[in-house]
Amino acid sequence: MVKVLLIDDDVELAELMREVLAEYSIEVHAVYAPDEGLRALETGNFEMVLLDVMLPQVNGLQVCRKIRYSNATYRNIPIIMLTARTELTDTVVGLETGADDYVRKPFEPRELVARINAVLRRFDQREAAAQRQQGEGQAAEAAAVPGNGAGGMCRLYLDGSELAIDTQRAQVFVNGTKLTITSMEFELIAAMAEQPTEILSRDNLLGKVHGSSVVYTRSIDALIYRLRSKIKEAGADVDFIRTVRGRGYSLVGTPSDTRPGNATAVGHAGSNDRRNSDQSAGGTVAST
Repeated sequence: MVKVLLIDDDVELAELMREVLAEYSIEVHAVYAPDEGLRALETGNFEMVLLDVMLPQVNGLQVCRKIRYSNATYRNIPIIMLTARTELTDTVVGLETGADDYVRKPFEPRELVARINAVLRRFDQREAAAQRQQGEGQAAEAAAVPGNGAGGMCRLYLDGSELAIDTQRAQVFVNGTKLTITSMEFELIAAMAEQPTEILSRDNLLGKVHGSSVVYTRSIDALIYRLRSKIKEAGADVDFIRTVRGRGYSLVGTPSDTRPGNATAVGHAGSNDRRNSDQSAGGTVAST
């Protein structure tokens, strides 16, 4: 049975969801305040969080952000936001904050169950890939580190820094350090890694990212901003993602088969490109 944590101050709805979802082999543990939810995550063994947006004291978007940017072991747990709001902007902000999906109230139980199962499938695929890597032993782990020639790895070098996207294991490395990223962030950078020398429009990237049916193109800017921040925090002194105004984004750097010093970096982000980088992307990830 799937064990889910519900954080929602609507007691009647929580009891109804507990009864209905039990019929689909989903066990719901309900709490009614944000602080109770965070404590439950510390002590419980949950596979997903169902998170209401309109919570007392601290809203669900802020709780989602706390989970995603914490150092706790549960920071990558799948999150589905629940809300009675109908504005598209609310949906976008929820996904940009780090949620994996967004369900509007009132909803049909079958829709919620389908979304829970879909999100868990994607999460399980990533977890299974990580477990396979661990089971392969030290040699396989070494192959996953940038520069060791592992299959499915896009490696780029730029001004002494190294970026590697492992599409088989759903992992990203900066100078050998593994990043902690969400499924949407990985899907975005993996899409760019498929064509690292090409400029991809927001519309093209949108089709590669889960949730594209409810996210508009400017949401890509926020994901790019988060990726840039995490890459920088991991120790990169350069920007591996180039913004081309009016066209889109691309990865930049020297591919692995032409190590630095042997070839000119592809799409090197010079001073003009850096001046053209979007400065407003981070502002879209704001609490409401």
